[in-house]
Amino acid sequence: MSYAIPHWVWETVVIAVFGAAIWRGGRDERIAATGLMIGWLITKLVYSHHGQQTEWGVLAADAALLGVLTWLAMTSARYWPLFAAAFQFLAVIIHLARIADRSLGGWAYISAEILFGYLVAIAIAVGTFNAWRGQPRHPAAIGDPTDDPGAMRR
Repeated sequence: MSYAIPHWVWETVVIAVFGAAIWRGGRDERIAATGLMIGWLITKLVYSHHGQQTEWGVLAADAALLGVLTWLAMTSARYWPLFAAAFQFLAVIIHLARIADRSLGGWAYISAEILFGYLVAIAIAVGTFNAWRGQPRHPAAIGDPTDDPGAMRR
């Protein structure tokens, strides 16, 4: 008995996250969701070995998305890009583990890629939801504007 998630579920998640981010998200959410959408489309074009070998094209797409998410994590005032970049980093590490150890099974390789993909999408969705609700960017964003830079609250 197979417990595989149908392909249309991931496609629906990516399209829904992208649509929500474009409709209600801020700049960061739109950039991340666009990167996720482009990465998904590139992956659909280059995915060929079904986990039996290292997916070099998917690795390139994942590394590019990691670059975008890392840049967002370093420049954004929000917390969610840190989680999205971390999950994407783990997705890239799985590719590198597959390169380093050919005995890593195809099922484990692809399953880990799928898991981390969903976690990246969830992080972007949470960021979009918080942007839509108007959540403050982080505690420093709601501080007293007369505070000295770097001042700590007790």
